[in-house]
Amino acid sequence: MGMGDYSPGSVWYYAPNKAAPIVFIVLFFISGVLHAYQTYKYKSWRTTLLLPWAALLMICGFALRLAGAYRPSDLGMLIASTVLIMSGPPVYALINYFILSRILYYMPYLAPMHPGRVATTFVGLDGVCEILIGNGAWRMANSTLTNAQRRVGANMVMASLCLQAALFAGFGLLAALFHRKALRAGVLKKELKTVLYVMYVSAAIITIRCIYRLVEYILGWESEIYQNEVYFWIFEAVIMFINTALLNTFHPGKRLPRSNGTFLAKDGVTERRGPGWDDDRPWPVTIFDPLDIWGLLRGKDQETKFWDMSDEELERCRLEKKVNKRSVLAALLDPFRLWGERGYIGKHLKK
Repeated sequence: MGMGDYSPGSVWYYAPNKAAPIVFIVLFFISGVLHAYQTYKYKSWRTTLLLPWAALLMICGFALRLAGAYRPSDLGMLIASTVLIMSGPPVYALINYFILSRILYYMPYLAPMHPGRVATTFVGLDGVCEILIGNGAWRMANSTLTNAQRRVGANMVMASLCLQAALFAGFGLLAALFHRKALRAGVLKKELKTVLYVMYVSAAIITIRCIYRLVEYILGWESEIYQNEVYFWIFEAVIMFINTALLNTFHPGKRLPRSNGTFLAKDGVTERRGPGWDDDRPWPVTIFDPLDIWGLLRGKDQETKFWDMSDEELERCRLEKKVNKRSVLAALLDPFRLWGERGYIGKHLKK
């Protein structure tokens, strides 16, 4: 029986292949272990910690697909497998956002926008994509629902895929603006070029996969793409393994600094230690105003050009930051930073 032939009683339409899931479980397991090892080796927790998680999502999805191949009438297997496998690629996209953010921390004077806002903006919108996919994929895969209900699920997934495409367009524009400025300044090291090119290829791979899923859901579950398993193995499994293998071969943690406080001087050679370009606003505020429009209007960004400071000034800034750093407990108890000597209300009471 071919990969697109109808199988009576199968909720997958076809009889799912039994060998392919095993192959990809093994491949993604090896990849996930390598991701975890390299993340530990290069101490790149903030940048690549999610790589093993993305691999684990794919592994679990393929494992359930394998179980579903032996129980093709089990709708729960189909739904769970679909949701897990659909959730993996957005996490890989998320990692690309973290990579670009770390690059901008390293060369802050060329950053088109605050590096921290790159992460919060794209991560927040990526979270919306995950919610839409999680809710839409199970509806679309659930053949016990009416066609109208399944179409609602398909529309949710399509909305998520369109949002992902828009995110990647904005992400690509941001990366290209930085890349152009860095080339003009002549400060782009070979290691950074490698990270940028790998990031571009990874983004292109995820975009191709996004287009495949978008076409699949636009055409519907009676289309050849949805009912022919070979498309899934090529444009979901194979292409996402190429992506994870690429990130293993050219692991960004090997070429990027471990700390956001390390930055490259304008001479393009000297590495310096600064306070880091933090967004000191309360985290709930960053969610509602990720671009810090109010700060931009007040010219606040112009007050944070630590890269032009002397070594003595940088040392004072680092010590001041260390003294004023809030504990995790304080952030949880007072997320809007209202109280204390530096709180929005506390500082006025002190006066």
